[in-house]
Amino acid sequence: MLKNSIGDKTEFVTEIYVDGEEDAVVAVTSTREIDAVDDAMYEFKKLDIDSCWISRIETWSIPQHYTANELA
Repeated sequence: MLKNSIGDKTEFVTEIYVDGEEDAVVAVTSTREIDAVDDAMYEFKKLDIDSCWISRIETWSIPQHYTANELA
């Protein structure tokens, strides 16, 4: 039986979009959702764009999967 060595760990991705842009201006990952959001806001502040231009912030989780060695 396969045993997932990383258990139920999840990676979180947070993206920040601004008005007038199709693509995210910031995208970061972290193992904790709150850290992903905090890191995204930290990176956004570096861009020197006023926060009033933020149109949306999206965060989603990506489950971790088995490694190649575990499947072999």
